[in-house]
Amino acid sequence: ALVARSTEVRARPTEEAEDPAPPREEVSVLMLGREQSGRTSLALSMAALRAGKYPRRTEHKAVRPELYPGLPESGQQHVIPPGVAGGLPVAILDTAPCGARDQVRLPGGRRLPIALRASGLKHDAVLFVQDATDTPLWEDPPKAEELAQLCATVKQQQYTVVIAVTKLAKLRETALRDAAYGAEHQGKVGRDPRKSYEEFVARYLEKVSVTLQASQALKTYHTSLGDGAETFPRAGTTIFDAPTWTSVRDYEVFKTRRGTPELPNLRYAEAQLEKVIAALSLIPAVKSGSPWYDFGQ
Repeated sequence: ALVARSTEVRARPTEEAEDPAPPREEVSVLMLGREQSGRTSLALSMAALRAGKYPRRTEHKAVRPELYPGLPESGQQHVIPPGVAGGLPVAILDTAPCGARDQVRLPGGRRLPIALRASGLKHDAVLFVQDATDTPLWEDPPKAEELAQLCATVKQQQYTVVIAVTKLAKLRETALRDAAYGAEHQGKVGRDPRKSYEEFVARYLEKVSVTLQASQALKTYHTSLGDGAETFPRAGTTIFDAPTWTSVRDYEVFKTRRGTPELPNLRYAEAQLEKVIAALSLIPAVKSGSPWYDFGQ
């Protein structure tokens, strides 16, 4: 791993820079997650939420805008239009899968995603995508500490940080099937399907939140904020269930389940995606550079 030489290494350029970038008319988001975590499906689902139709993946090939020559070669740009008049669009950079080797190690054991320093962009927010069908964080301490260190470092840089948990519906389907075949779940989070999807999700998000909050990195971060500061992550505020659609067909099928009693249905999925966008869209104190897209095209 790379090692930074100074404790003063910053990802976000400061306002005192000699040549500050012009104010940006968007919220710039860096999306990070491991391979197969559902990053691209999440970005396309948020686009479908606004457009009313699911984008074809062939329309979203990797793009490297000339305006930002430092962007990772594998980065894809997704622009989510604002939901209300006067709102800021959300420009999401979907990078290559982010693992331990894709991080800069800062002094004191802190970590910083290389993608966050790979370009001249001043991102406003970082979206971590966590796959619910992967080994849960509470059963994988090294991965939990890695994510906690990343979150703590990025929050110290004054970025907005949001965690989106994907594939929770798939995880519950597996739990329901296993229970039907007589498997013993012993009430464990993620294995006990519970009586409803809402209860299953609430327990999972709470368990992830408690696991991350118990890490040394986030304990140190919270201590530095003093008494009364809101803990991170917190379900419904900074960590969310993020249902996604994986294809045009998947989205069309979901549209037939607009208000079904069993969740997740279309209304629930849309509401959750809106919450993720809203959490990312807090107006930043320091905006990033000029937008490269044009909604009029």
